[in-house]
Amino acid sequence: MGVIPKHRRLVIGSRNFFVYEYKKPFNSETSDDFPILSALFSHIRFEFYIAGERSINVWDAKTGKPTRCFKNIFDSEITVMALDNDHRKLIVGSHLGAIKVFDLLSGVKINELERHGGTGEEGVSGEISFIGYGNEDGTIITTSWDKFIKIHDDDRDMSKTISENVLRSRSDCHKKDIICGDYSHNLGLIATGGRDCLVRLWDYEKLKIKEYEIRAHKDEVTIVKFLKPFPLLMTSDSKGVMFIWLLPGFQKRDKI
Repeated sequence: MGVIPKHRRLVIGSRNFFVYEYKKPFNSETSDDFPILSALFSHIRFEFYIAGERSINVWDAKTGKPTRCFKNIFDSEITVMALDNDHRKLIVGSHLGAIKVFDLLSGVKINELERHGGTGEEGVSGEISFIGYGNEDGTIITTSWDKFIKIHDDDRDMSKTISENVLRSRSDCHKKDIICGDYSHNLGLIATGGRDCLVRLWDYEKLKIKEYEIRAHKDEVTIVKFLKPFPLLMTSDSKGVMFIWLLPGFQKRDKI
């Protein structure tokens, strides 16, 4: 016996061979039809947000039951999600570079940001690899396989175009795809990791690279994570090699 979740089919074989189709998961309270691509927890709302393929299920952390679902929000798979400062908005990025902002309570789309990867006709992959929120600055930070970093204004002026909503951006931030990122508000730094095996640190205000980059990895960097609130950065690559770095310019005695 076997299950094919993508096609919602149950296959059974003995002396006879049968294929059954089903419309819902076997246990709708505890399972999902698709692999989980991204997950978030809100300590304010006490909810989990689980993204599978193109939809997001919201689960109550107290009861362990699903409460609502945002269905088919993109034309391609969801790759990453982030919450705003007050956990009222959910920012979602897709495999094809689209970025949308949803009201968490109603599930209504309230904003759409400038996409990565252009129109897709140029053959540039725009998969969103990281979304961060600029705390009280009210900004949304995005990185993508197109090697761009963009900082968007969260409160969009509807009289402006989507492109005018981008406060600042930088292209060719890595030699190859940016596949991970993180943001530290108290340090004022953005970290990016790429398929070029490099980790780079960027000044949040000016989007200028710092005087140093990390070249210790021999394989593509898959995780960069600030160990907030300390001036420490954890990096890891596709072979599982992990480092923790004390960032230059910060001393152990410094209070952040």
